[in-house]
Amino acid sequence: MRMGTLLLIIAGMLLSISFLVFGVLTNAEVTSIVAQVIGFSGMVFTLLYGLLITRTATETTE
Repeated sequence: MRMGTLLLIIAGMLLSISFLVFGVLTNAEVTSIVAQVIGFSGMVFTLLYGLLITRTATETTE
């Protein structure tokens, strides 16, 4: 995996975790729910993107 792609995945995961933590710690209900949904969705999509990139990289090298 290239370094740029790895940094993109790490940055996306850190951003998603920070949204999730902000959603847990904030007092406003709507803001909390929206931030938690964005954070959780971002973590799932970042994980799936990382798995897809890894699988595609191994298929192209074979």
